[in-house]
Amino acid sequence: MLFGGFCVLGLVPAGNGQTDRVSQLISWLKDPAPYLRRDAAIELGQIKDPRAVEPLIASLKDSDAAPRGAAAMALGQIKDPRAVEPLIAVLKDTVWGIRRKAADALGQIKDPRAVEPLIAALRDPGINVRDREALLFRPQAARALAEIGTPAIDPLIAALKDANPNVRYAGVVALGEIKDPRAVEPLIEALKDTDSDIRDAGVVALGEIKDPRAVEPLIEALKDTNVGVRYQAADTLGSIKDPRVVGPLIAALNDSQPWVESQAIGALREIGTPAVGPLIAALKDKDYQVRVDAARLLIERGEPDTEDALVAALNMGGSKKEKNLYDYRYREEKMVEDFLNCGNARLEDAARKWAKRKGYQIGTARGDSVKWGGAR
Repeated sequence: MLFGGFCVLGLVPAGNGQTDRVSQLISWLKDPAPYLRRDAAIELGQIKDPRAVEPLIASLKDSDAAPRGAAAMALGQIKDPRAVEPLIAVLKDTVWGIRRKAADALGQIKDPRAVEPLIAALRDPGINVRDREALLFRPQAARALAEIGTPAIDPLIAALKDANPNVRYAGVVALGEIKDPRAVEPLIEALKDTDSDIRDAGVVALGEIKDPRAVEPLIEALKDTNVGVRYQAADTLGSIKDPRVVGPLIAALNDSQPWVESQAIGALREIGTPAVGPLIAALKDKDYQVRVDAARLLIERGEPDTEDALVAALNMGGSKKEKNLYDYRYREEKMVEDFLNCGNARLEDAARKWAKRKGYQIGTARGDSVKWGGAR
């Protein structure tokens, strides 16, 4: 301190400041004010001093929800095994938000003792679809199981056969996050679930694991009756990058839903070189939509030996019997604009000749044309 122009220094034993603070915070856990009890629990979780574990466990029975929730979160941060059984008991708290915090804490501690109680939490019959906090509880329990990892795999696989689709969905998501190969076959079976949300989640989960056994079932998912499942299948197959997926993804360019087509384009772009040969063949596809998409992808690749095939595809044109004449004309014009603006002199010349032959004038393009070799 500064006194009379002199600086007076004193010595304090190392660690005493924090020790005193922990003791003070523990005493505040019994303060009459709920907000002070809550704030004390939050700070104790940040400090992570093991002396706070037993007092925080006692706070799990606080009469006010806010301190209970803060205590659960703090125990998750400290990660002391003494907190596991008390936190398991909190999975049945009267407040859904507190249950959710207990599940999160158990996931952070990663103790196998929590697996069965968390599985039971997935099946909790009291979850009310009209209560937002209740709805968030099941996904949090699933995330906690995923955090625990290997000890949760077999119970989660069993959950895939539960009568409740919400339980099956949560199981699929958790297994995808764990990424254990033992889950591959059960997740493949989930692709046949009657609930499209579960099929969709199964596709995503298999994409996380990236096991070769899943390739053929995921290819089949490109034909799913649900557009969301087809979209996810295209995205997942692109990330797996197995040569077997190229042909089916090219076929998906003809999907009735534009966003599935767009995702198939993205997947083929991600696969890269292995897709070039099949894309050249696709320039002769009977469907004009497939030909236009294949041409755009090949222009992005900028492979020198593809120019002849691209010019031939441009001149091949479409049929007057196209199922959607307006869409066909739009795509035809877009293909020509891609040729005109891609930066390849030969393709530009071919497009100019096409325009002259068809009676078009060359003006300003839409601005989203691709560049020759832009994806390399």
